Amino acid sequence: MEFTKENMRFDIFMRCKLDESTKLIYEASQAVCGDCAFSYQTVYHWVKEFNEGKESISVCPRPGRPKPCVNEQTIASIKKDIDDDLHISVRELSDTNGLSYSTVHNIITEHLCMKKVCVRWVYPIC
Repeated sequence: MEFTKENMRFDIFMRCKLDESTKLIYEASQAVCGDCAFSYQTVYHWVKEFNEGKESISVCPRPGRPKPCVNEQTIASIKKDIDDDLHISVRELSDTNGLSYSTVHNIITEHLCMKKVCVRWVYPIC
């Protein structure tokens, strides 16, 4: 059986409900999971959270780096816009697709391998 983080958090949650100590929970998880078990500090953190009333074993999203917005859908959308109007500017593309200027420019130059020649987007000659 593979132990996921959710499984281990659920185990900690159930043992907290049984009023087991942090040390006992940690030692039991080490015995069962071995190297893939949570560290003592992580077990301590989750025991504290569950004892303070947290009922969910899922992790709340944290602030930090946003998810990347460059995917096949955005690349296809920008490619379609360029194919519809070869004279469209990067600024217009960024406004219509809701992306930053630099992201759109990166998609055009890195993913689509295009460059602007005489105010017109052109594909590379291979």
